[in-house]
Amino acid sequence: MKITVIGESNIDIAVSSLAEHNTNGCTPGTIAFHHGGVARNIAHNLCLLGHEVRLMSVFGGDDFAERLMANCRLIGMDLSLSTQFKDIKSPIFLSFNDEIGEMQSAVSDVALNNRMVLDWLRNKMEAVNDADFVVADTLLSTEALAYLIDHCEVPLFVDTVSPGKAVRFADALKLCEKRSVFALKCNMAEARRITGEDDAIKAAKKLDDNGINNIYLTLGSSGVVCCANGITKAYPALSTKIVNVTGSGDAFFSGVIHGHALGYNGMDAVSFGLKAAQHNIKSEAPVNPTLRISVFNEH
Repeated sequence: MKITVIGESNIDIAVSSLAEHNTNGCTPGTIAFHHGGVARNIAHNLCLLGHEVRLMSVFGGDDFAERLMANCRLIGMDLSLSTQFKDIKSPIFLSFNDEIGEMQSAVSDVALNNRMVLDWLRNKMEAVNDADFVVADTLLSTEALAYLIDHCEVPLFVDTVSPGKAVRFADALKLCEKRSVFALKCNMAEARRITGEDDAIKAAKKLDDNGINNIYLTLGSSGVVCCANGITKAYPALSTKIVNVTGSGDAFFSGVIHGHALGYNGMDAVSFGLKAAQHNIKSEAPVNPTLRISVFNEH
C-alpha cells in the first residue's frame, strides 16, 4: 500500500535510572538516543511491514536533522513531502523512565513542530492524497488538522499523541465541515481529555458518536477497547516479557493500519495491532527493527 504519514520526527533521549535517586551525587543509569516522533515511528514500522511510505515532516538545520533524514532514507521512507528549516534546531524529547521504559516525567524542546501549519500542508494536499491511506499525528496545528480532515480523499488515521494534543484534535473536529475520521488511536488519558469520560467503554462510544468510524483506545497492560460499526469490545493485551514499553502504542497503531491495508475491518484489525505491540516491547528501541509480516503469523 502507498501510505502518507504526516507529523513529528524528533530525537528521543531516554534516561533510565538503575538506582534510587542520589540527592548528593550522580545516580547510576542508562542514557539512550533514538530516532523518534510518533509519525516517524509509525512510518518506520510501516516500512518494515513492506509498505511504500512517504513521511511528511519537518526537520531542523543541525546535525541531528541530517542524521534523522539519513536514517529515514536508509529505512526506505520517501521524504519528498518533508521540509527542512535550516534556521531552527531539531525537536528533542527528553524522558525519564523506569526500568521497563514507562515514562515518569519528560521535557520537550519542539519549537520546530510549530511550522506544521495550514500553509505548509495546503499546497501539498494533492500529493498527500496520492496514497491509499493517510496517517497523521496531532502535532499539526489545529487549522492544518481540520483542513486535512476536510480535504483528505482516502481513509485518514489519526493518533492523538498526548492529552494536551488530543484537545487539538477535538478542536479541529469542531472547525472542519466533514467532522468524520476513518480511524482514531488514543490512550485513556487522551480519550478523557476529548470526551470527559473516565470509563473506556463510555469514552469509546462517545468518540463513535462524534463521527469516528473506528476507535482504538489503548489501555496499556489492560489491553484495548475498540469501537467500530456501533459495536464496542474490549481485548486483553498479549503477554510477553517486557524489555521496554516505549513506542508500543505506535507499533499497535501501525499493526492496525497494516490490518486495514490487508482488508480487515475495524474489530479484526485489533489482533494485528496487539501482535505488533507485543513484538515491539521485546526491543530496547522505540521501534523493534525485527518487525516483519511474519510476526502476525506467530502464536
